[in-house]
Amino acid sequence: MTVKSLLQIILFLLIIIIVGGIYFLYFYSGTQNHGTMKVDNNSKISQENMTLNQNNIDKDNQLIKIEENKNLKLNEESISDKPKENKDKLKENKEINNSQYVQNLTKEIEYITSTKNGDIIKIFAKSGKTNLKNTNILDLKDVNGTISSDGKSNVYISSKFAEYNYSDQNSKFYEDVEIKYIDRIIICDNFDLKINDNIAVAYNNVIIRDNKSLMKAEKVTMNILTKDINIESKEKIEINTK
Repeated sequence: MTVKSLLQIILFLLIIIIVGGIYFLYFYSGTQNHGTMKVDNNSKISQENMTLNQNNIDKDNQLIKIEENKNLKLNEESISDKPKENKDKLKENKEINNSQYVQNLTKEIEYITSTKNGDIIKIFAKSGKTNLKNTNILDLKDVNGTISSDGKSNVYISSKFAEYNYSDQNSKFYEDVEIKYIDRIIICDNFDLKINDNIAVAYNNVIIRDNKSLMKAEKVTMNILTKDINIESKEKIEINTK
C-alpha cells in the first residue's frame, strides 16, 4: 500500500466520523428531545384531566348535599305541618258539628200525647234538638208539661231540661224539676214520665212540700190514672211540720 492510498483511507474515515457526529448531534438528539417533550405534554394533559374530573366530582357532591338538605327540610316541614293539619281537621269537624247543631235546633216545641184512660199530656219547650246518639230522642230546654184528667186536678211539671222519646212517648225531666198537684209541690233532680206504665217517678233529692209540712224522701211514685202518690225511702221519712 502506498502512502497516497493510506491518506485517502484516513481522509475517508474522517469524513465518515464527521458526518456521523453531525447526524448524532442534530438528528438523533432532536428526536429524543421531541419524544421527551411529547411525554411531558401528555403528562400535563393527564394532570389537567384529573383536575377537571376532581372538580366535577366535587360539584356532584355539592349538588347531592344541596338535594339532601332540600329533602330534609321538606320532611321537617311535612312533620311540623301534621299537628297543624290535625288541628285544622278538629276545627273543621267542630264547625261541622256546630253547624249541624244550629240546623237541628227547633224553637217553641209542643207535643200532645194521650193515655189509654184518656188523660192528655202536653209538653212545651222553648227549644229542642234531635239527640245525636239516638235520633228517636228529642232534647228539650226550658220545659213545661201538663197532665190533664177528667174529674181530677191537673198536674203541672217544669224543668230546665227534658228528653222526649218518639218511639214510646216517654219523657225524662231533669235539673230544677218541680211538680205541682193540688196543694203539693214536689221538688227533685229527676222526674220520669212513663206513659205505657201509667206512672211518673220523682227521684234524687226529693222534697215534698204542702201548706202544713215539708218532707224529704228518696223516691216518689205517682199513678197517672188515679193521681195517688206513694212516698218511698230506705231511711225514715223526714217530716218537718210548719
